[in-house]
Amino acid sequence: MQSYFYTARDERGKIVKGVISALDEVDLANKVSNLGYFLTDFKLSREGERLSKSTFGKLSSKEVLDITIQLATLIDAGVPLLQALDNLSKDAKSEGSKRVISDIRFRVESGTSLQDALSIYPHTFSKLYTAIVGAGEATGKLSQVLTELAGVLEWQMDLTGKIKEASIYPIILFVVMIGVLALLTGVVIPKFEPIFEQLSTALPLPTQIVLGLSHLVRRFWWIFLIIGGFFFGGYKFFNKREKGKYIIDSLKLKIPIFGILLRKIALSRFAHTFCLGFKAGIDLLTALEVAKGTCGNLRLERAVAQAKDAVNVGEKLATALEATGEFPPMVIRMIAVGEQSGALAQTLTKVSNFYDKEVTSTIRRLFALFEPMMIVFMGAVVGLIALSMFLPLFKMIQAVGG
Repeated sequence: MQSYFYTARDERGKIVKGVISALDEVDLANKVSNLGYFLTDFKLSREGERLSKSTFGKLSSKEVLDITIQLATLIDAGVPLLQALDNLSKDAKSEGSKRVISDIRFRVESGTSLQDALSIYPHTFSKLYTAIVGAGEATGKLSQVLTELAGVLEWQMDLTGKIKEASIYPIILFVVMIGVLALLTGVVIPKFEPIFEQLSTALPLPTQIVLGLSHLVRRFWWIFLIIGGFFFGGYKFFNKREKGKYIIDSLKLKIPIFGILLRKIALSRFAHTFCLGFKAGIDLLTALEVAKGTCGNLRLERAVAQAKDAVNVGEKLATALEATGEFPPMVIRMIAVGEQSGALAQTLTKVSNFYDKEVTSTIRRLFALFEPMMIVFMGAVVGLIALSMFLPLFKMIQAVGG
């Protein structure tokens, strides 16, 4: 059985591409035909495998969630895995989903495990996903772990949605503030300069500062763009290197207010995925390894790796996590109780539920505080600029009146 990267046309003549496992070219043509396509070209083995493992077959989070829920429902209803995958392929709403599911079905039909078939698409099905599915296959609890996996995927989408929703208004305020400042320095302030030039008295210091900033922005605006691009490019370059990323991620956790939120989100992801893996039947070390990659912060990932190494040599999980200094005492105590009572899975569930509420409430409090702060700051800046412009006029009126 080999992998083929194929090009075909559908009934309307539209070009479609995909990756399929087949015994030979004849088997490939038959399988492509079964999909309702007419084979026009193909490439063998490494080329197809390489493409399938890169960007080909990438599905959205919503598509992965739908596939997971439907597959769990069908298997729980007693439908065989191959038939369930076939049904999913026929009911797929997009060509991308249809191609990916069909390829997975063909691989499973040829004797490949579902875990290995899913791992061909790492940009769609994460290591966590494939590890959980593999545990479900090994323990015979595939429908159960898929249902729990769907819950975690839905939680991740919901968390992302809440963060985006909460950040929209502050972002709009920030853009408006930049626009107002640009309007004042580039258009409004220059209108006052001819008036100030006619004054015989010296301008107040605030007015001189604002005029100087206006001149600087108008004459050298391109320098600010270059500096901004330099810092952005430097950040991207630095963040791609492990040492640089570790420094950046460490600094993120120390940002006032926001650092607390970032840590809670990372710990929430860790608790959810670790709990899911452990409940699915994955051994403790593998569960830690899988959960490590979901933290989204290199500093915390290294802390989990350090704890894993300690557990590997016989250390208790709670003690190992405490030694890293990155986990809150409450989490350490709960895990310690779970280890002592033999109910670690239930304890991890409580930890993940606790962080669900903590992350949501922290997001709400943070952005509720951040919005008025930005409004006050913007009002203060605009007010100071306006005052600096009118101070010379007030001084002139007083001089005339005197």
